[in-house]
Amino acid sequence: MAFSMFYFSIAVYSLVLCNSAGTFDDTGLNFVFPNASTPESFNISVDPRFIEQTLTKVKQYRPTIDISTQWTNEGPARANITHLATYWAEDYNWFDIQSQINSNFSHYATTLPGSHAYPHPIPLHFIHQRSSNPDAVPLLLLHGWPSSHLEWSKTISPLTTTNPANLSFHIIAPDLPAFGFSPPPTHPGLGPLEMGTAFNALMQQLNYTSYGLVSTDLGWAVANAMCADAAILNDSTIMAHFTGFFPVSPNATDLSRFAANQTSPEETAYIAAANAWATNHSAYSAVQAQKPLALGIAMSDSPVGFAGWVWDLVWSDGYVWTETEVITTAMMLFVQGTYGSFRAYLEVGRENGFSVPKTDVPTGVSEWDRLLSPDQSLVGFPMTPRSWIEGTTNVVWFSRHGFGGYFPAMTFPDVWVEDVRSFFGQIVGGGA
Repeated sequence: MAFSMFYFSIAVYSLVLCNSAGTFDDTGLNFVFPNASTPESFNISVDPRFIEQTLTKVKQYRPTIDISTQWTNEGPARANITHLATYWAEDYNWFDIQSQINSNFSHYATTLPGSHAYPHPIPLHFIHQRSSNPDAVPLLLLHGWPSSHLEWSKTISPLTTTNPANLSFHIIAPDLPAFGFSPPPTHPGLGPLEMGTAFNALMQQLNYTSYGLVSTDLGWAVANAMCADAAILNDSTIMAHFTGFFPVSPNATDLSRFAANQTSPEETAYIAAANAWATNHSAYSAVQAQKPLALGIAMSDSPVGFAGWVWDLVWSDGYVWTETEVITTAMMLFVQGTYGSFRAYLEVGRENGFSVPKTDVPTGVSEWDRLLSPDQSLVGFPMTPRSWIEGTTNVVWFSRHGFGGYFPAMTFPDVWVEDVRSFFGQIVGGGA
């Protein structure tokens, strides 16, 4: 009874809040996003009715049959997801997580003007965590899929802390549109260039005239578009770009050398691993790019099903994610519905966003291997040869790690922070 009264009380409060600030049902977001043209403080508050509905669906999860008892390229084993569903139903508490997210960092919301192929407003939620050091370097952190601003949560406090060389950072970490608590686009056309233009406008709203970029995955495509656009406009706003993700496709000559056993050991390992990823593990990106709405219809109605989709990708690294981490990662996309984040792949593909435009922006590349992957054919991806990256990019700093996987800011945050400090220390002369 106490549990029911708890939800009843929250629902009543939620109803009053929604009636005074717009209803959740107006947008389908399941949270209220302010109508703000300049940054204003933002408190994450998901509709308790949606959380209760989600929990009901979790408890009604119907496991599928399977053949293997271990993770394979087919997906996670039945036992893994059944255990996840049980934990979610009995132990996971979204409201505790929400409270932690709100209290850990300073959250803001704003709406930026659209541009290029997307002339529509772009609402954004972001963290703005300032260092106490007035000379701190502003860093714009751009995550990928299936992440949100939470991908950086273990690194924000260390980055804002000043080191002995007087180097620290002001952190701006947005949720990409349709991720976390940034509402989805309302029209087609919001690709990497349009997102990048909005993020640059955000930095101008915050009075940062020069800043560094940090990227991964989809955020890397956005960062590349920003760097290329800056080059076209002869704009020096972007001081440098640090990324942990820089895949380069082998060209016809590379493949011919590979077939003739003329590639270096480094090139051979990379081509083989990239081929294994493309052949056996990249289906998620293809279906998200080609059928985002069909996939979204299925996934937005099944919280456990979507968590299983996320689990399959993150588990390919071989690092153990807690049940809370998997569920929270999924919830950050599930709350507003999964279609928008899926569709980001369509827009990136439409703009050929995973190609690499030529840029002179000083770039630091930190590569992290998958040595613990349950599929050892993935070891070496995406450990792109430096010489291949240098073909299009001004690489001034390069580092490799035989560990870390696809989410190093989460799996090895201390080492990742050291890399960020080392690179930007070289750029601004502050040392590591």
